[in-house]
Order: sequence, then C-alpha cells, then structure tokens
Amino acid sequence: MIKLSVDQDNLGDMIERGIKLHGHAGPYLNLGIKMGLLALKNLKAKGYFDLSVEAELEYRRPMSCFVDGLQISTGCTMGKGNIKVKNQTGNINALFKTEDKNLRVFLKPEIVKSLDFEKESCENLSQKVLDIPNAELFDYCTENSD
Repeated sequence: MIKLSVDQDNLGDMIERGIKLHGHAGPYLNLGIKMGLLALKNLKAKGYFDLSVEAELEYRRPMSCFVDGLQISTGCTMGKGNIKVKNQTGNINALFKTEDKNLRVFLKPEIVKSLDFEKESCENLSQKVLDIPNAELFDYCTENSD
C-alpha cells in the first residue's frame, strides 16, 4: 500500500488542491491549511496516518470551511476517522496529536473579527489571510497526552 506524506513546502499547490476540494477560495479554507501546516512542522509529522485532529469551532459557514483546510493540509479525513469536529462557540482551535506529542493551535480572535465579508470579496479575504504571517494568525502550546 502506498502511504502518502504531506508536501509541506508547496503552499501554492496545497491552496490549489484545497480550492479543488472545497469549490472556491476562501479565508477559512486558507486558515485551516496554514494551521495544519504549522502543526505538522511543530510536531515533525508527515500527515495522513501519523496524526489526528480535534477541531473546535462554531460549525456553520463560513467557519466550517476551516475543516476542509485542515483535511487538505494534514491528510486527516473524516473517512479515516482521524479528524473530529466539535461544534462550539468561542475561539476556533484545534488539537493535533501524534503518538508522543500534542499541540493545540488557536486562531487569534482578532483575525475572525477582521474578516468582513460585507466589505471584501471572499477571494480578497482569502489572499489577505495568505499574506499574514503565522505569528499574527495563531497562538499555540503543547499539551500533555491523554
């Protein structure tokens, strides 16, 4: 059986694949992609099979598009059961787990507030998110394994 690993060095290709899966460019798709890549790098994970994700967010559009970004960037999928979504209000975050490490990544609340779909197109907001450095988008910390 062929086991894939995520190409973590080609963001442009990943965004293109994300658009093909999701159907259009959007800021939450790109936030999910960028968060997933951040987690893979920090956990030294390959993706697909050596990682699981537990995302917490208000599960409605447009925020739910974030989950598609996580699936594209990590290779975790609903079908394999290594990504789960908890519907909750509050800050969007995800717990990424490998065999020996856990990393929780939080989307900074001011980022969500800055995404004004009434003033800017989805595509413009999508590019805006790509232009923001990860340090301005996310906070993260390691957590003890369960």
